[in-house]
Amino acid sequence: MTQLSRRAVLLGATAAAVSSAVGACGDGSPGSVGNAGAEKVPWPTYVPFAGPPADLPGTAEGVQPGYTVYPQNLVSASKAKPGDGSKVRAVAVTYGTPPTPKEQNKLWQAINDALGIDLELTLIPDADFDAKMATLTAGDDLPDIISIGGGHRLPREQDFVLAKCADLSDFLAGDKVKAYPNLANLPAYAWQGMGRVKGRLYGIPLERPLPGWGMFINRDAFTSVGANDQSWSKDDFATAVKALSKNKQYGMGANKGNQFGIRQFHLGAFGSPNDWKLDGGKFVKAETLPEFKAALGFARDLFAAGAYYPDTMSISTVDMKTYFYNGTLKSMTDGLAAFAPAVTSVKGAYAVDLALPFKGGSAAPTIMAGSGVFGYTVLKKASPERVQMLLRVLDFLAAPFGTKEYELTHFGVEGTHFTRAADGTPKPTELWKAGENVTNFPIGYLAEAPRVLFFSGVDPDSVKRLHKWETLAVPRAVKNPAVGLVSDTSNRNGVAINKALNDGINAIVTGREPMDAWEGVVKKWRESGGDKIAEEFAKEYAG
Repeated sequence: MTQLSRRAVLLGATAAAVSSAVGACGDGSPGSVGNAGAEKVPWPTYVPFAGPPADLPGTAEGVQPGYTVYPQNLVSASKAKPGDGSKVRAVAVTYGTPPTPKEQNKLWQAINDALGIDLELTLIPDADFDAKMATLTAGDDLPDIISIGGGHRLPREQDFVLAKCADLSDFLAGDKVKAYPNLANLPAYAWQGMGRVKGRLYGIPLERPLPGWGMFINRDAFTSVGANDQSWSKDDFATAVKALSKNKQYGMGANKGNQFGIRQFHLGAFGSPNDWKLDGGKFVKAETLPEFKAALGFARDLFAAGAYYPDTMSISTVDMKTYFYNGTLKSMTDGLAAFAPAVTSVKGAYAVDLALPFKGGSAAPTIMAGSGVFGYTVLKKASPERVQMLLRVLDFLAAPFGTKEYELTHFGVEGTHFTRAADGTPKPTELWKAGENVTNFPIGYLAEAPRVLFFSGVDPDSVKRLHKWETLAVPRAVKNPAVGLVSDTSNRNGVAINKALNDGINAIVTGREPMDAWEGVVKKWRESGGDKIAEEFAKEYAG
C-alpha cells in the first residue's frame, strides 16, 4: 500500500503514547511480561454450578449443553447487592446501535439497582475500538472496569495490564475464587485461554465455546443448489457459492476484519494448524506452511469468480450481518455467539445453520478451535476494598443460566422487557425489540456466565441444529498451542508485525498482488519479529 489511512496513523501515534506511558511506570521499564521463569499462581479452582439438566447434553470435549425448554424454578446466585452505591465507570466494545440514555433506559436502571452501583458504561463501536482504546489506555483517566477482546489487540497490551491494572491473584488464585462462586463456575480452559501475565492473574475471562468461529449459512439456499456439507469437496463448495452469487446476491460474506473467512473456515478445510503448529518444541506459524497458501489461493479464486461480496474490504461487521439476515449474503463467518441473534433477525425467512468444513486437500478437514474466551476484563488499580467490590459486581454479572440474575442480565425485567409464554419462556416485548436490550446495552462484555444453547422465543429446532453441528464439529477441532502464552515481542509489536500478513492476505485475495507475492509477505513477517515471537513462545512453553 502506498498510503497510510488516518486510522493507521492514529494507531501508530497512540501506540507510541502507550509505550511512553507504560515505560514511565515503576522502575522506568516494564521488563518482560512473559511467564517463563516466573513463579506462577494456580489457576482458579473450578466449582461447577449445579444448574438445570440439559435436554441436549454437553460434553467435556466442548459441546455445549442445549435447552429447548426454559427452567421452571430459578434460583438466586447472590445473597445481597454486590455494590457499595458508588459510581463505577466501565468501557466495552459494542456491535449494536447506542442504547437509550441511562435516565430513560429501564434495563440499565434495573441492572444498576440490582448491582447496587451507579454504572456509567461507555461503549465503543467495533470499527473504532483499536484507535479509541489505544488512546484511552495511554491516558491516566482510566475507567474502573475495562473489557478487552472481541478479536482486538491493544498496542503493548500486557505492558498496559501489568503497569496500570489490579493484580487479582490474591483474590482469585486457587481456592480464593470460591468467595466469588459465579466466577468459580468459569471453566479452567477460559482462565488458561486468557493466560497469566508474569505468572499472575490480572483479568476475568469472557468464556466462549470451544468452536470459536463457524461459517453461518442460509441452509435453504445451499440446499437449493444441491450442496451437502456432510461430505463435500472444495469443488463442491466452490460450485455452491458460485451458483448462489447472482442477481446482486453472493455466496460468500466476510469483511476485512475476518480476512475473507480464511483463518476461521478455509484453513481447517485444507488441514492447516490453528495459527501455530507445535513441532518438536518449536512454534511454526500457520501462514508459513503450504496449507495456508492453498487456502489463500482458494479464497483468491472465489473472489475472482464473484462469489464474495464485492465490497468485502470496506463492509463493516454490522453491515455484513445485516446483509446475511436479509438474504443478500448466503453465508458469513462469525463467532458462535452470533447464532441466536441471527436466528432471531431472519424472522423465519430461512433456516440459519453452520456448515461443516469441506475437504480441501489430502488431510481430513478440521475446524479451528477458539481460545475459549471472547476477551477478558481488567480492573483499574485501586484499594483492596474497591477491587473486592468490583469483583462482586462481576460475579453477579457472571451468574449462570437457571438463575434470577441471569434472567435479568439476558432478558431484562418481566413485564417490561419480556412476558412469559405458557411454558415460562421469556418472550421479548416491543420495548426489547425496539432497542432496549443486551445487544444495544451489552452488559455481558463486562462479565458473563459460560454459554449454553438456549434461544428465547425461537424455534427449538434452531437449538437442535447448532447442537448437532457442535456434536459433529467439536471432535474435529484443532487447538492453538500458543493460547495463553505470552511473547514480549508480540505484546509490544505484534499488531504491527502481523499487519504485514493481514495486508498481504487482503492484497492477494482481491487480486492487487499475485500469489507469488506471498513468499515476500512471509519473509517480511519473519524479519520484522515473527521468528522472534516463535522463539519466545517456545521458551515460555518449555518453561
